[in-house]
Amino acid sequence: MEITMASSESKNEMLVMVLTDLAEIYQKLVESPAVPEELRVKARQFREEFDSLLPYPGKGNAAQHSQGEQLLVKIARFLPRLLEVQAEPASVWNRDFSTAA
Repeated sequence: MEITMASSESKNEMLVMVLTDLAEIYQKLVESPAVPEELRVKARQFREEFDSLLPYPGKGNAAQHSQGEQLLVKIARFLPRLLEVQAEPASVWNRDFSTAA
């Protein structure tokens, strides 16, 4: 099934919108101390790559458009890693450690 758009400008607008929103999510990951450091480092790298494209949103040359599309794919593929993070069950954190011997 092939999906077509009215114009390449419309496609570019859509991709810029999605990439911009994902970059904001990644900035939140960077800033959150709850996110493991390894994931924050990778999120920071994605955000920096996005920032390097900022002067050209929807107006870049073919290479910049390609870089933006590749970044979108890399960011989307990274999102499932957030679900793979292991955590201690909540009950471990709710124990009263002052009574431990």
